[in-house]
Amino acid sequence: MPKYDVIIVGAGPAGSTCALFLAEQFNRNVLLIDKENFPRDKVCGGYLTSRVFRRFKYLEGKISEITEVPTYGSHFYGPDLAKLSWIKEQPVGYLALRLKFDNYLKELAVSKGVKFIGGNEVIDLVVAENRAKVLTQNGSSHSADIVIGADGVRSLIAKKCNIHEKPGVMSKGLCVESEFQVPEEFLDKNFGRNRPTHYYYGFGNIIGYAWAFPKKTHVNVGIGGPTKQGREMGRIFLEFLEYLKEEMLLPKSFEITKKFKAALIPTSTALYLNQSYSDRVLLAGDALGVASSISGEGIYQSMASGEDAAIMANQALDDQKFDSNYLRQYAKIWKKDLGRELKTAGNIMMQLSSSENINDLLRKMKIFFDRMKEERDLFDYFATTFFGIKRFI
Repeated sequence: MPKYDVIIVGAGPAGSTCALFLAEQFNRNVLLIDKENFPRDKVCGGYLTSRVFRRFKYLEGKISEITEVPTYGSHFYGPDLAKLSWIKEQPVGYLALRLKFDNYLKELAVSKGVKFIGGNEVIDLVVAENRAKVLTQNGSSHSADIVIGADGVRSLIAKKCNIHEKPGVMSKGLCVESEFQVPEEFLDKNFGRNRPTHYYYGFGNIIGYAWAFPKKTHVNVGIGGPTKQGREMGRIFLEFLEYLKEEMLLPKSFEITKKFKAALIPTSTALYLNQSYSDRVLLAGDALGVASSISGEGIYQSMASGEDAAIMANQALDDQKFDSNYLRQYAKIWKKDLGRELKTAGNIMMQLSSSENINDLLRKMKIFFDRMKEERDLFDYFATTFFGIKRFI
């Protein structure tokens, strides 16, 4: 049985980016494993902020291939449906189908020499003094010097290493979403060719936002909020679809079904973990918990954390040191990269949600939107923070 330098569990944006950097930049022998066969879909709006392409410049020339359309801004709606518009002359982001985007990242890693195994779930992790070994559903096992858990919000790798949120912290949210195929002519007419995204804060009394993302021939619709409102979200989601039909953001002839997907969102969870590493193990992406608590954005952060994990793993391989005491340096790496941003977004959300009373929360949300109407600088700060346009240092 061959021994790899690194095994990465999970081939989403974090895992595939990590694998690419390890193979291409550091010439490491990498195994990438995912429980799903690719291409596969993912519960996500599919919004890529422009900084994805500013940082990961190898994707710049592939924008038209891996995304559907550029988006030039957004409309934000408060609980009373009053609208604030943030529209620019240049694209501020791109809307993608995760089926296509994630598969491209995985294939790019494979093209650089990464070995990929799909459709085979990792069911156990065994860490020994001289290696780490993963066991898979089909009975096979693979060993490496270091394992990177990029296996999502319910990370098995984190669980096996006793990595968890600190007591009394609940930083995860919940979203439901569906992607609907819609004629391109309808989208051009009703959203325009600049394809602004729409965000509805407090819709249906959900302490979060509902969204409509117009792609080339699809509209991604969803709603996200705290897990404690999870039972209500399915019902509110259906109401939101009806509302979008009334507003001509979905065709009048669109037939609403009760089918939708749901997923947990680890918003700023990384800040509340007992640790982000263990002996021979690092976490990245949703397993680490780096999605923004203000926007829910997670693709850029996941890719960034994948690069950070690759840097730490390569350093560990150079020094042949894999114990927790050595790998604790990883926390400094990802916090320097993402920590300030996660804290800033978290602070904004704490100000909006510093009460358990839903009516009080909605009132605060409305006050915040009213202030943004009056104070353009505050709205610009909110929007640029929302889309990660400012560099946090």
